[in-house]
Order: sequence, then structure tokens, then C-alpha cells
Amino acid sequence: MSNTLVIRIAGTAGEGVLSAGNMLNLAMKRAGRHTMLFQSYGAEVRGDGPSMAQVRVSDSPVLSQGDDVDILIALNQDAVSLNLSEIRKGGLVIYDGQPLDTFGSQKTFTPSLPVGVRGISVPLASISYQKLNSLVSKNLVALGAFSAVSGLPFEIIADIVKARFGEKSLSALKMGHDHVTEMASITGFKLEMRNALQDMLILSGNQAVSMGAIVAGVKVFAGYPITPATDIMEFLAAELPKVGGRVIQTEDEISAVCTVLGTSFAGSKAMTATSGPGLSLMVEGIGLASMAEVPAVIVDVQRAGPSTGMPTKTEQSDLNIAIFGSHGDSPRIVLAPSTVEECFYLTIEAFNIAEACQIPVLILSDQFLGQRRETVSPFDMSGLKLAQRLKPDTEELKGYKRYRLTDNGLSPLAVPGMDGGEHAATGLEHREDGSPSYDPDNHRAMTAKRWKKLELAKLDSVKPVRFGAADALVGVIGWGSTEGAAREAVSKANEAGLKVAALYPKLLNPLHTDIIEAFVRPLKKVVVVENNYSGQFTAVLRSHGIFCEFFTLCEGRPFKVDEILKRIEEAINSRLPI
Repeated sequence: MSNTLVIRIAGTAGEGVLSAGNMLNLAMKRAGRHTMLFQSYGAEVRGDGPSMAQVRVSDSPVLSQGDDVDILIALNQDAVSLNLSEIRKGGLVIYDGQPLDTFGSQKTFTPSLPVGVRGISVPLASISYQKLNSLVSKNLVALGAFSAVSGLPFEIIADIVKARFGEKSLSALKMGHDHVTEMASITGFKLEMRNALQDMLILSGNQAVSMGAIVAGVKVFAGYPITPATDIMEFLAAELPKVGGRVIQTEDEISAVCTVLGTSFAGSKAMTATSGPGLSLMVEGIGLASMAEVPAVIVDVQRAGPSTGMPTKTEQSDLNIAIFGSHGDSPRIVLAPSTVEECFYLTIEAFNIAEACQIPVLILSDQFLGQRRETVSPFDMSGLKLAQRLKPDTEELKGYKRYRLTDNGLSPLAVPGMDGGEHAATGLEHREDGSPSYDPDNHRAMTAKRWKKLELAKLDSVKPVRFGAADALVGVIGWGSTEGAAREAVSKANEAGLKVAALYPKLLNPLHTDIIEAFVRPLKKVVVVENNYSGQFTAVLRSHGIFCEFFTLCEGRPFKVDEILKRIEEAINSRLPI
């Protein structure tokens, strides 16, 4: 019996790879397993190119997508060769030994497998095409074959397939199951089935962000479709009207952020979501939110590369534009969730900070975190508090000064229709009453006012998270979606007797520099793990006088646990003597 498995379904766009992955992920949850589904797919509209869905299942919460693959389900010949290097010794390949050519004629295929890797030939295409007259069913044949190999109860996967594709689809599933059942028993991959995790949810990071926004009280979402952030708009388009809100698809990202600012200025909570190219277009609007002191929440689900880059691949390379992307000194808050669960809670916190501090708040997610689907516990709503923006009272509305200079930088914000609260709110520098001003002393005072508010965002709820050895000699610092792999790597290092700890800030701007400095001070070496080429967060830390080395990955995929573990071992072996 195995308590942990990594299953990869691989094929070409159009073969049902992603739908099979989602169904398998749900089936494993219903079989009582914690799961995480990671997907990688092509960006071309024509819908070709390799696709992959990887499901990691365990009897405890899953922290990362997994390193080596235990079972590869290859829906075509190319899928075997493209993924063979990822299979562990002792792993298994379920492949199509009787594929069809472009004319529908049957061929034979026997892959050359590495020593120690077993193979099962299942005629996926032949069963689907010749017996069911439908090539689109071979993903279901493969799922049936897997259920026989793994011991996943057939009725569980059958119920899910039936609900999605109807009664007729069960024939393909059963034929795949029966074909493998009739073969010699395949040992070593049987999962120990448990009671179903009835109280657990399966959510993606994008869904959790959307749910957090609804709980926070968002009334308007304005956005323009862009991979991999579009899921947020699609979710809210279905759910937000049910609670009195609305979704507006604008003509571009500039219009989206300006719609958010207008809605917020009018007194309602608003947000947008985008990815790197769209965030570039929003830069001036974010600066306007800073200058006019208008609350706004902007979610950036990062993708790989500059320009159009690799739209469906993951990366953490928008940190520079999130923190520094503006002309002038434009303060903003930047938050970085690490898990699907944190996507929910930090989105609520983003709205709280935006409203309380009258400032734009950016949430940095990425394709891996935004689109992966995992089991999470039901959200605890008991301790949630929603911040309200500071509004002027009757006395303050007499001779109202919207931008009155205060000790903490906050001044009461009137909304349209409030008697006496009329004021100008533009991108121009202004006096306390909102009228334009180009006076040097006034500009200095107003800039200081806007920047003072950053300190208000350093709440307990967004303090860095520390894990690992209390007496560590080597430290790991990271942010966002690399935390799961880092947790596993640090845990393995500690189990091996290595004294290692990690710190993951959730607030990237402004930084809790005091906490980070206290973490770094006793360490002999610190390595920053981040999914970009240039080490952007490392540069931010160094700008604060916190010296560290960077360990980066720039391949459009998440870190593997062993990659981080090896870098930890290198840091320990090369550290200066005590």
C-alpha cells in the first residue's frame, strides 16, 4: 500500500488531459486523500501542443506538486518521450500500445523504458475509436485503467464521469478498467483508501481570491480577460451578482483600473485582476490611486517572461513592477499569499488595508498558485473583521479638507452626495482642500503624508511566517508559491540533522525589516528562493541592508523540493566556520 502518489496525465491539447486531471483530483478527494492538481498547457488559440495534469495525493495535506512521477498516464506516443525523464525508478507508465495513425489504421508501439520503470499497454485509441466510435473518450479509458492499477474504487470515478459527461461515457471508463483488471496484477501502487474528507473543499487559488473578495464586500469587479487571471473574472461573473455585486468586462486594463478607482471613489469596494502585461497598462492608474488616496485592490496572477512571454507558465517576475512600477514616488501595499488558503484570507486583508489606509493594494499570485487545485479546510469566518474607511463627521465637513495633514497620514474620505464633502480628486498635486498646488513645501508635506500610511499596513495578520529549526545556522527566505516546496525541503534537511529554518514574508512592501533582520542576524548564510531570473526579492532585501544569496529558477515551472534541498546542502557545506 502507498500513502503518497504523484500521477501525471500527459498528452496533447484536445485529448482531455486537463478534464481528466480535474476528475482524478476530485475522485481522490472523495476517496479520502488530500490532493493537489498542477496543470501545464499550451497558450496557442489553435489548441495544440503538449498538456499535462499532475495530481499528487497523500494522507496528509499536500504542500507541493511533487518531484518524481510515480505513474505516468500517456495519452499519445509523444507524451511518453516528453515525460520519461520525470518518472522515478520503480515507477509505472500506462501507455497506448495500439495507437492509430492519421487514417485510423492501428499500429503498435512499445516504448523504451528506463531500467526499473514498468509499463502497461492499454489500447486507448482502439477502444475509444473502434469500440466507441469516439477518439475523445480515450482519456476516460485511461482513467478506468488507472482506477484498476491504484485501487481507486470504480464507483467513485464513475459517479464523477457520469455527472460530467453522462451515462454513455461510462462505457469507456469501464473498458479501460476491465482491460487492466484482466492483466497480471500490478503491485506497488495501491492506495490505502480512507473515509471521504467530507468537510474539505477543492479550490484553486483564483477561486479562493474570488471568495475572499466576496466575503470582504466587493461590489464591483472590473477586468479584461488575460491568462492566467481570467478565472477570477469568470468566477465572480457567476457568483458576485448573487450578493448584489456586478462584473464589468472593460475594453482594456486601463479602463479596468480606472473603473475600480471610480467605483471606490463613489464609496463601494472594487477590485480588478490581471497578469504582467495588463499590470503594465495599469501603472498610471495605480499612481492615481496613490495620489488621490483612493482604496483599490489589484490582483496580479503572474506568468512567465516579459512582453507576452509564456502566458500559461508560472513565474515570480512581477515583483519589481508591483513595488516600483510608477513615475514619481507612488506608495502602494504589496501582499504575497503562498497557499490557496492564504489567497482567501489575504484577499480579505487586502481590502481591509486598502480601505483603512486609503491606498492601492496589490496581491501577487502566479499561475502555479492561481490555477492549482487542492484540498483545503473550510474557511474560518468567526474571527474575520472588515475594516471601514475613515469618513468625516459633521464637524469635519464644515470647511472640509479632504487631504488634511495628520500625524498618521490618514484624512477622512467623503463620498459623493455627502453634504459638505465636495472636493477635487485628481492626479495633480494638491493642497489640503484638494485644489492644485505646485508649492515645494506643500509637495514635500503631501508626499510625506502619503508615505506615512505604509507603516499602518504592518499588521499582525501579515507578519512573516517562520518554520524550521530554532537554532538554525542556514536560512531560507522566499515569498509566494515557493513556500510549499521550501517547507518540504527544510523539513527533510532538519530530519537529516541539518540546522535550517525559513522565513516567508506575506507583506512585500513595506517589509517587516525588523523581523527579517532578527531572523538573518544569527545565521551563517541566507539563500533567497524565488521563481525568476534576476533575483528580484534578493535585490529588495539587499537595498534594506539585508545581505543574502539568491537561488532562482526561470523555466516556467514551480521549484522541486530536491532542488531547494540541494541548494540548502550547498549553503551548509560552503558556509564560513563558526
